Amino acid sequence: MKSLRRPTARFAFQVALPALLIVAAAIFAGYLILNEMAGEVDRSEQRSVERSVHAALGSFLMRLRETHGDYSVWDDATRSLYGTPDPDFVSSNLQDSSRQGVLFDTVYLLDENDRPVFGYQKGQPAMRSAAEEFGAALVTLITRVRSHSGAFDAETGFLRGQSGALYAVAIGSVVPSSTDVAPPSGPTRLLLLGRELNEASINRMRQEFVLRGLQLVVNPAPERAGVQILDPTGALIGVMTWQPSHQGQEAVDSVLPTAYLAVGLVCLTMMFLMAIGYFNLVEVRKREREAVFAANHDGLTGLPNRAALGRALEAATAAHLRDQTPVALVYMDLDGFKEVNDAYGHESGDYLLKHVAAGFGAICAGSGLLARVGGDEFAVLLDHADSVAGAETLSEQLIRFFDQPIALGGRMVSIGTSIGVAVMPGSSLTAEELLRRADVAMYLAKEFGRNRVAFYDPSIDAARAERMQLADQLREAIKTDQLAVVYQPIFEATSLRPTGVEALLRWLHPEIGLVPPDIFIPIAEESGLIDQIGAFVLERACHDALAWPDVRLSVNVSPVQFRNPKFDVALADLVAQTGFPLARLEIEMTETHLVANPERAQKIIANLRSRGVAISLDDFGTGYSSIGYLRRFSFDKLKLDRSLVVGITSNETARELCEATIAIARALDLEVTAEGVETEREAAVLRQAGCDYLQGYAFARPMTAEAVGSFLLSTLPQTVALPWTR
Repeated sequence: MKSLRRPTARFAFQVALPALLIVAAAIFAGYLILNEMAGEVDRSEQRSVERSVHAALGSFLMRLRETHGDYSVWDDATRSLYGTPDPDFVSSNLQDSSRQGVLFDTVYLLDENDRPVFGYQKGQPAMRSAAEEFGAALVTLITRVRSHSGAFDAETGFLRGQSGALYAVAIGSVVPSSTDVAPPSGPTRLLLLGRELNEASINRMRQEFVLRGLQLVVNPAPERAGVQILDPTGALIGVMTWQPSHQGQEAVDSVLPTAYLAVGLVCLTMMFLMAIGYFNLVEVRKREREAVFAANHDGLTGLPNRAALGRALEAATAAHLRDQTPVALVYMDLDGFKEVNDAYGHESGDYLLKHVAAGFGAICAGSGLLARVGGDEFAVLLDHADSVAGAETLSEQLIRFFDQPIALGGRMVSIGTSIGVAVMPGSSLTAEELLRRADVAMYLAKEFGRNRVAFYDPSIDAARAERMQLADQLREAIKTDQLAVVYQPIFEATSLRPTGVEALLRWLHPEIGLVPPDIFIPIAEESGLIDQIGAFVLERACHDALAWPDVRLSVNVSPVQFRNPKFDVALADLVAQTGFPLARLEIEMTETHLVANPERAQKIIANLRSRGVAISLDDFGTGYSSIGYLRRFSFDKLKLDRSLVVGITSNETARELCEATIAIARALDLEVTAEGVETEREAAVLRQAGCDYLQGYAFARPMTAEAVGSFLLSTLPQTVALPWTR
């Protein structure tokens, strides 16, 4: 009986009560959210209606001002309203229009001294003058007009008449609309048009701007809600009110039945799940101790396994989310373990794993949870402030564990470990995301040279995402013909005559502009696009170079292209389709081609040379720059990298190094091209050192096929006229 009560009480306090509290909190939060949403919808609707009312009043004034312009800026009005007004004109154009009340229902004419000339309201002579009818507010409008009289100087505003009615008023000068009538030489007469804000006007606003229950309140209290109407003096003369829609509350009322039903279903589901959980808990307790250890530990090393680490990570991330407990994950992968395992067998590999697990356990004791994730991968979960702060120190200790070789069956083997560290930031991460970040950082450590520590940084993912996006854009660039080939002439050093061109790929991105090749070429290699791009460059360059007889064409080849054992055959077939002679083609490759598979590279180079293609070792002076490669592989030419050229005119050591490199190439019977030549002095030093060809901005920049064709036509067979040769 006692054994049953304990699970029941524990279940009630650990599962049932928290679940009920969560459900209650969710219901209460949902209620608050719905009411807040309803209030926000009503407030948003209120603001929207206010904007519409302002727009309606502004539109009312704007239409009256446009009407005023039609009647006041008019040659006939200028002829008829100055001096003694023409009664027929006044009657047919102003009095009758005020009687109809379509555009305006009130009209006054003021003379040059702002005294009344005539006035009509609704077709009848006005009982009061304009000044008497509208008072000081009208004087303010007249002052504004007189301060900036011009071709169309009408001012508008809302005024209150003596009867208490509100009027929209437009007042401005009467002036001619063309040069056929001379404008008044002195002060102008002012035409005032008014239109009462009556029920018909309000109803039109109501319909035009869909304003339900729009009404005008005249002489309102200052605190009256609505859109206030102020006269030109700033006095409150009216308020526009409307009928609130309460759409938010209506929406809440419509969804409440569904919400009640959903809450009921959730409660029933929770009760059902709690019942199932209780009976399962009672059953699981019988075999819990045996199952827990088997499910959470690695059988070989006795360390917690990946599942246990996952659960611990879930708990740590939950604690971080709850109270900001520091969390970090140290992820390790053994460097060289696979080679040991393959060479000496799985039994030796298992012994090595147990030895490493024991050493790691001693180092990590008291710091955090050490687990074997799988294979030769381990991880340490750090979830205390002190241990997280010491993550870097702990990682360095784990790396130093491998400073001494490990005895393995009478042999001494040396391995290492690459470590990635991910720390939980201010916001909580999922366990999977923290594990992924640590794994990403570990692979970054391997990329940096292994046996080292790398900390995760968001820029790692950002850089990957950016490269993926650029790869997609590069695919699109290939389809939409955004790639272009330009050519930089290569000059014979002694005669300074252009004898060749190097094909260079350019990508003009429609948004970010020119993308440097050292950025998009590696992406093309990673994404499998380099073969397609390489074929495009070779084909385009061969087609263009057909028009330049006796000019050698140099084309760069990616190491990825060179991995194809049939590269020489594919190149020859493609060039043959263009009709370009292979004897004029020169392939430029870097030492990277030779490192991965020297035997295959040597075979391809030999096959290309047998077909008449010249081979040039590019960028010599960077990378390995091994003289052994020059002796082993049959190159025709050596291209000095810009790094060997820089400083040869000012630094004796740099000059001697460059001259020695050229001497070695000449000793091996290789022609030498110096690229990146930018000054006259550099060119002179290189010619004196025995360089065969020169290439760089000192001679010519990369240019389009059309431009290079014109350039070659203007310089061949003469020597190019460089600035210092003139």
